Amino acid sequence: MEYVKNMLIGAVIGIANIIPGVSGGTMMVVLNVFDKLVNAVSNFRKEFKASLKLLSAVALGAGIALLLLSGGISWLLEHHYMVTNFFFVGVILGSFPLVWKKAGEDKLRPSSLIAGLVTLILMLLTVYAVPTAADTVITGLTPLLFLRLLVCGVIAAFCMIIPGISGSFVMVLLGVYHTVTAAISSLNIPVLIPLGMGIVIGLLSGAKLISRLLARFPQASYLAILGFMLGSIPAILEKIRAADAFVGGWAVLAAGLALLLGGAAAYLTSSEAVKEKLIRRRSGK
Repeated sequence: MEYVKNMLIGAVIGIANIIPGVSGGTMMVVLNVFDKLVNAVSNFRKEFKASLKLLSAVALGAGIALLLLSGGISWLLEHHYMVTNFFFVGVILGSFPLVWKKAGEDKLRPSSLIAGLVTLILMLLTVYAVPTAADTVITGLTPLLFLRLLVCGVIAAFCMIIPGISGSFVMVLLGVYHTVTAAISSLNIPVLIPLGMGIVIGLLSGAKLISRLLARFPQASYLAILGFMLGSIPAILEKIRAADAFVGGWAVLAAGLALLLGGAAAYLTSSEAVKEKLIRRRSGK
């Protein structure tokens, strides 16, 4: 049962990672598995069996979701772009209380607040100051493309771990998003190999760094996560504007309902996680 639950978690994370502007790391926070997954990757050798069981379930769930649901997500983004993205904005907003509670377990320090402000500014600069690279579909692998996909895989995977930063949005900025999605849909293995290598490298190195930061500077780390999450909302809204998807009529009502639904789902999920943690703490477990 636990394995199936982790597969479902992986499915949500996998779907989030294919939507530009939506962060798989944020979904990890919403589902209260961020710390667990980061520690499983960073301590893979030390806790091999437990880490393998968790990560294999999440990876399997993400893989199945990508294969079965990517078409449905593509349809929603094509026909209901604003509504779909507003749902994810709601999810981000609804998960704020969970991260704030984790950051506020100790007395707030100015240095920690600065960390959140810095990440928020970085996200806003990414949205409004960083130009998007030209993105054309490339199907033939060359040594230069191999290196480019490897580096982009490392960067995107590192960003996937950080709540608020969308790995797929980073691929859009780097100009390889359509090449990658085309390679996935056509199973272009030569193009996917360097990308996969980069993702593995990025996940391993990123997880170790984030795990150490959470252990040494927990409050500053969680407030930095909040900054990333808050800054991801303008990123999503900017993608809607760039796609000329802001529309009126019934779509506005549908987007509002999607926003409330996403927020409620995230809040109820995260608040239950907080309650369980408080109960365990009070019982001394």
